[in-house]
Parts: sequence; C-alpha cells; structure tokens
Amino acid sequence: MDIAEALTTEYREFDPNTTVSKLLGAFHTHRDPGLLVGSGDGIVGIVTRDVLINSQHDPDQKAKSVMRDDVPRVDRRDDIREVSRRMVESEFPILPVYDGEQFEGVATNESVAAATEPFLDALDVSDVYSRDLRSVQPDTTLGEVINLLRTNSISRVPVIDESGDAVGIISTFDLLDFTVRATKQEQGGNASGFGEGTGSGDTAKSHGGFGERAGVASRMLDLPARDVMNSPVETTGPTTGLGEAVHEMLENDYSSLVVEIPGEGVDGIVTLTDVLRSLTWTPDEGATRLQVFGARYLTSMSREEIADLIDKVEGKYDEMDVIEAYVILHKHKERQRGSPLIQATIRLFTDRGRFAGTGEEYGDAPAIRSARDNLERTVLDDKGRTMKDRRGRRSQEDAERLLGWWLEA
Repeated sequence: MDIAEALTTEYREFDPNTTVSKLLGAFHTHRDPGLLVGSGDGIVGIVTRDVLINSQHDPDQKAKSVMRDDVPRVDRRDDIREVSRRMVESEFPILPVYDGEQFEGVATNESVAAATEPFLDALDVSDVYSRDLRSVQPDTTLGEVINLLRTNSISRVPVIDESGDAVGIISTFDLLDFTVRATKQEQGGNASGFGEGTGSGDTAKSHGGFGERAGVASRMLDLPARDVMNSPVETTGPTTGLGEAVHEMLENDYSSLVVEIPGEGVDGIVTLTDVLRSLTWTPDEGATRLQVFGARYLTSMSREEIADLIDKVEGKYDEMDVIEAYVILHKHKERQRGSPLIQATIRLFTDRGRFAGTGEEYGDAPAIRSARDNLERTVLDDKGRTMKDRRGRRSQEDAERLLGWWLEA
C-alpha cells in the first residue's frame, strides 16, 4: 500500500514569522497533529505540540525559532509501512507528501491509521500496547506532569487514583488547551472603570493589554492534575481487535485508549503511535525489529552499531530471542565541551519477558553504551530465573504471526 492512500489535504500552513501565540491558538482551535511552516513546495519545517509544551517560549517568539527543520521527505509512492517507521522514529505525527517536486498534501498518524484500519484486526491490542506505563495521581502537580512527559518522551499519561482505577488522562493537547485558556484569562488588564472617560492622557486609557503576569506560570505549575485531566477515561481490553480499537479512537477523536485487564485494573495504554509501530513489522528472517525514537540525536553512532550492541546482550542470555527493541533518546540543554547531555533508554521485548536499561552521558554513543550496560545487568540478573508472570510474553508462534500479519491480511 502506497502512502498516497493515506494522503489528506486537511492541514494548516504558517509563515516562518508567525508568533508562538498564534501557533498556540491554532492548536487550541484545531486538533492538528502538527503545523506546517512555509507553503506548498516551500515547506521549511513543522511545529508540534510537544515542542511547545517541553520548553517555555515567549508568545512573540517566531515559528522559525521553534520549528523542527529535519522533516523527512515523503513521495506519494512510498510504502505506507516505511512512512510509518519514519513517523515513529522522527517523532513527527505529520509529514508532507510530494509527487516528484510537487507538494500533494500530508500524511498524519490519523490518516495512516484510517487507511490501514481494515487490515488491523489481524492483531489484538495486546500485541501492540505499551505496558511500560507511566502514570500520575489526581493530586500530582502540573509541573510534575510536564516533567514526566518531557523526561520520558511521551505525549500522554493516565491519572490513576489510590484504588488503581483510571480517573483521567492528560495529553499534550490538554496541556496546550489549558495553557491557552489560562493565558487568555490573564490578558486584558482591568477593562472596566479605569480609563472610561474619567480622565485624559495616556494614563487614563484602557488598552486591554496584559494583566499582572508575575507568578502566573508558577501558579499554573502548582495546580493538581485533576484540574487539567480529561475525564472520564476511555478504556479497552487486551483481547480487543486492534482494528476495533483504532475505529473507536478515530470515531471519537481519541489519540489513545487506556488498557484494562478485567479484575486486575490498568495495565497500559494503546496510542496511534503504537498502531504505526505495528505497521512497520515485516517478515525479515526473524531479525530483531529495532526502532530509534529521537533518531535525530544520533550523531556518532549508526543504527547498525546499536543493533550490534543489542545482539551482544541477547547472546549472553541462552535461549532468549529479542522480538522488538526500542531505543529512546532525549537531549537535555546541558552541554560539556560541545556535547549535549543525552538520556538513552533501551527496551527489549523478548520471549522471556521485558527488559530495560537507562543511561545518561554527554554524547549519544556514551549514553547508549551506558544504557546497554544497565540493560545487560538486568538481563543477566534474570538469567536462570523462571518467569512466573507470563502476561505480556510473546511466544515464537506469536512472533511469527506478528511478523507475517501483512501477508496474512
């Protein structure tokens, strides 16, 4: 299937000199996954919600200073699975599509999910959902929520109460929506009384400008999650067909569903990104599926070198087969001798269970090797121990079914 079958002309373009305040307003008014900077054949970048949430930006800052310009180029004849991989690894939920040099439109995570929905029931939610769950409590502060999203490179987090029930969910869309509403409440000063014909001169004019902003940001960050979360939470079960789950998300304009196991409670979350990941699974002689999130931070290490490191870890655990491997990279602002501080996390999904290791060093290669060392210790600690909890384990038969689902469909 070519990406042309997921092409849409529903997108918004902005001039590079557009202010951040107008970009925030666009995200508030529309549910676009991203905004194009430039126009037609002259697209120069993309602004995503994550970019605006993960850092503080002056309202008058320009789009060209907050956009990402490392946008993958997509041709309308490119395979939809390859484009899905580029979306996942580049962390772009929207990509411009061309026919040669002619701009045709865009492909989004939603348009790709909609185009492939008829084939997705070859999988269940249990095959793709993220079990490595990050969650917050109703009284967790908004500042802590934003920090959790930033440090874990995720776009949403469930809110779970003391009984273990999901009572809400907070996404980057909710945060931007709340930020815009809160900012508007702080604008306009005192528009009544003062300046309404009671005097003369500039000091007597009501200009509707900004009110007192000192401390506004800190007050917002201290608000509890319950004040921002989207509630009630839409849930699904691990045995639900993936196509059915995607249909529910698209039909109701959800970007995720919380996964609950009957009698056990919340076990994870399934997102449109998880759906895109499933589209990248192709038969390849049983090779490990490796995906690098934040691949733009790879400057001194190649995918092949990362795969080799993971293969060496796998080789130290007899009879363990790695089915999927994720490398998540996050760059901090701190630098040392020109090298940024990088946090790297390696997650393995194997037929013996799930393993993860995280490391933080200056430069991508040292950070990845540090994560590999911690991952290796986790794997070796588990060696020889029987895995009692089989939930989430994928057998070799499962792996073969997942790898071949495109052919079956």
